[in-house]
Amino acid sequence: MENGEFEVGKTYSRWFIHDVLKGGRYKGIATPSEHPLIFIFTGDAGSTYGYQDEFLEDDTFLYTGEGTEGEMTMDGGNEAIRSHNANGDDLHLFENTDLPWISTYLGEYEYVGHRRTELPDENGDLRDAFRFELAPIGGTDVELETTPTALSDQELFEKATQSSPAGTQPGEPEETPTNSSTSRSYPRSDIVRKFALRVADGVCQGCEEAAPFRNPSGDPFLEVHHLTRRSDGGPDDPENVIALCPNCHRRVHEGRDGDEFNRRLKDEASVRNKRYR
Repeated sequence: MENGEFEVGKTYSRWFIHDVLKGGRYKGIATPSEHPLIFIFTGDAGSTYGYQDEFLEDDTFLYTGEGTEGEMTMDGGNEAIRSHNANGDDLHLFENTDLPWISTYLGEYEYVGHRRTELPDENGDLRDAFRFELAPIGGTDVELETTPTALSDQELFEKATQSSPAGTQPGEPEETPTNSSTSRSYPRSDIVRKFALRVADGVCQGCEEAAPFRNPSGDPFLEVHHLTRRSDGGPDDPENVIALCPNCHRRVHEGRDGDEFNRRLKDEASVRNKRYR
């Protein structure tokens, strides 16, 4: 950690981070002056100040800028995020846990844009705020020569596996995107999601009942569940997703036997994937 290297899914003490690497330990955006690093922290407590952070379907993370009262301005930590590439600073994202000063490392991200939107400040007054669009290092897109629906189950599994961060071994270079005029980019998470839904074939992988209804496109409605949460280091990878009906999905997250049920689902996913290896 002394060199600004962190392990995705591992928890770290903010006190220790700042003791070693410096930077404001009480700020959501910390900018150590002695290192080319920026630390950004997200968590439920931010909602007190009107902060609204969230992952989008393509794995982009929307991060609310700093400023608890009045309109946000593009300076300080906000400018540090926007200019981190130009300044040669690495941007590291952490999520606060329920334990005081303990945060989970979510990964290295980069600025791709920002939005201006109205959000409440700590007094509940609406104000102009920044929401930064941050993409995980390594990209969020997969290049395909055809559409995902035209791929066989085996081909979809292989593309989903290759596109996942877990599909690249440490020290192994990532596949260079093709420049073919016939190729098209698809969100990495969308390829993995399509695989989980395709192999489920309209049947919940938890209760083995048919999907409860069809969506507006006429497809069976199932939800894709991450067996290990992304905030705990779970990647978008075929090994980490399974398709569930809404009831089973809620059972995992809210049920008394949720943890035990999730372990069974992990076994189901492992058995499923053996067919495609």
